[in-house]
Amino acid sequence: MGVSRQKRVEKAQMKVLFTVPFFAPGVAKLPVEFDPGVPTACTDGQNIRWNPEWFDKLSDPELVTVLCHEVAHCLLGHVWRAPGGADWEVWNEATDHAVNLMLTEFSELVMAKRLADPFPFPQPADAYCANPAFKGKAEEVIYNLLAQGKRGGNGSSPAGGCGASQASGAQPAGKGRKPPGGGKAPQPGPFPGSMPSFGQIAKPPGGAADPAQKKLGNDWENTLVQCAQMSKGRGDLPAGMERFVDSVVNPEVPWWERLAAWLREQASDDWNWMKPNQYFDESEFILPSLDSEKIGAVVFATDTSGSIDRDVLAHFQSEKQACLDDLRPRKLVDICCDSAIHSVKEYQLGDTIDKRAPGGGGTDFRPVFAHVAKMDMPPKCLVYLTDLDGSFPDKDPGFPVLWVVYGGGEGKAPFGEVCKVAS
Repeated sequence: MGVSRQKRVEKAQMKVLFTVPFFAPGVAKLPVEFDPGVPTACTDGQNIRWNPEWFDKLSDPELVTVLCHEVAHCLLGHVWRAPGGADWEVWNEATDHAVNLMLTEFSELVMAKRLADPFPFPQPADAYCANPAFKGKAEEVIYNLLAQGKRGGNGSSPAGGCGASQASGAQPAGKGRKPPGGGKAPQPGPFPGSMPSFGQIAKPPGGAADPAQKKLGNDWENTLVQCAQMSKGRGDLPAGMERFVDSVVNPEVPWWERLAAWLREQASDDWNWMKPNQYFDESEFILPSLDSEKIGAVVFATDTSGSIDRDVLAHFQSEKQACLDDLRPRKLVDICCDSAIHSVKEYQLGDTIDKRAPGGGGTDFRPVFAHVAKMDMPPKCLVYLTDLDGSFPDKDPGFPVLWVVYGGGEGKAPFGEVCKVAS
């Protein structure tokens, strides 16, 4: 029987590769072990433990569903993402809703191409969490809703836990699926969260902060990137998973860090590694020198037309000072402008940036660029703090521009790069 089970696992793994390749790198990463102490199936991010009797009851297509369900828990970081002090049973339930709704969306996208459902859910139909009321919600949000319901004494959230869709009349999406329901009692088992479900996550020993667990979580983030590459161009990645992949591949960086990195990038071509910096001759390091004593002029412009968040403005002013002190531009030009320029100040190395920003009218970016065009030489770059709601110049000025956008502005700049300030 053991050999037969292993052959069925291998067959299911191969089917994943050809039908839903997004999950293939993750499936290859998780070896399967058979454990009668597990109610259905369980993962800790290192393997999948499967109840052998329950395994034997599943059809071959259902094996694919369970494999991908457990892999999804790992790809989405569920083993390590639980809120501090979380009720692990409720966290299991919340993440099951998220995973099963995602698998349902996968099925819809695949079946829209007139292909077979890649993820038929195990029977009975009430043995899984997939309440459509939770569609589009983050796992942490689902957890809070379920936890509130549990604290209220009814054992489930107002939106419903496992098996609640029938009571609400909602139908999980997917061909041939019936709404969960029937009040099936939780199966006994040593794993927390062993309520009706076909896949669990085991609580990490030592907690998510344990160095070994952090490394494991990082490894799965890398696997997620591989999965995204496997699925690229197929058009069958659910929106929720696509957003999560993007957050891993393109993590949100604080705007001031991006600004500092962008400024360093603009200055990079002024450094010469072929001519070492003589100031550090006596050290063990070889550092580059500037081709000129200082980089070209850097311009900062502040849109003072409306209410500027004081914290953002103060931080913006400190970044001007950091640019002056660290990058040593030939000069730093600081312009305050609404519909017209209210002040232009020039600073040299060693000066202190004035933190005041006068203004208060409408918004017009043209006066700033007109002023810069009259400078003795084009600046190295220009940084503009604004809500991006104003009149732009007719053409690209010909030098790098970074728009630091605050206040929820959703407009598009006709040139340059945009860096959003999180609200």
